[in-house]
Order: sequence, then structure tokens, then C-alpha cells
Amino acid sequence: MSTTITIPKSVTHGDELIIVRREEYEGMHKHLKEMGIALTKIARGEKELREGKIKPINSLSDLDK
Repeated sequence: MSTTITIPKSVTHGDELIIVRREEYEGMHKHLKEMGIALTKIARGEKELREGKIKPINSLSDLDK
């Protein structure tokens, strides 16, 4: 037996609606949060590089210089 559920357009505002398992949603949400943190750190590093606060290195031996 299959059940049909009708979602009014007023709820979705005409957008498409998808249904995912909670486990999958939580995994995607965690990944999105981690990506946001990583992108924030990358942006901060790029800003500090532009401001001359840090310098790029090619190898660990460059740290001794």
C-alpha cells in the first residue's frame, strides 16, 4: 500500500521539495558546517597573506631562514 501526501504550494512557495533520511540530512549538515569553518580559515589566511603578516614557504627548511 502506498500513501500519497500532498504538500500545498503555499508551504513550498512553488519550489521543489525533496525528502531525505534524517541520517543523510545530518551528514550533509555536518559537512556544510565543516566546509564553512574551512572557508573562513582560508579567507583569513589569504587576508593575512595580502597584508604581509605571513609569507609562503616551499618546504620546511624555509622555516629556518
